[in-house]
Amino acid sequence: MAMWRLVKVCAVVTVAASLGLGLTGCSAAEKTIDYSTSSVTLAPGEALVVDFGEINPTVGDAWVITREPDPAVLGPGDERSRYLGQDGETGAPSEVSYRFAPVGDGTTVIQFEYQFRGAVPEDADDQQTAEITVTVK
Repeated sequence: MAMWRLVKVCAVVTVAASLGLGLTGCSAAEKTIDYSTSSVTLAPGEALVVDFGEINPTVGDAWVITREPDPAVLGPGDERSRYLGQDGETGAPSEVSYRFAPVGDGTTVIQFEYQFRGAVPEDADDQQTAEITVTVK
């Protein structure tokens, strides 16, 4: 009888341990930086989030990727947007960021450009770019 109890306890511990490992494996580490950052170093397996703060896509503001990262180092950029207005409200800004999933070690460059209504603004004061060198090691 004691042997059967020991087997049951071992089975419960094994299941609990494997569930715990599965849950911790689901959370991916991320490093968030401001778009004005010129370089960043990531640990292997750490995703990069580039934060552009508040912009207003409803009037035509956008940050677009003009140079994707080396696919051997980072995955393609995934744009994330969180609308800051109330339900049913139009014209409010959004918080915008891009997330790049980790792929492998190395160094790569990502470039972004500010656009207004699908084009670079004519006024030089409104023209903005961002270039970020990313090293994964």
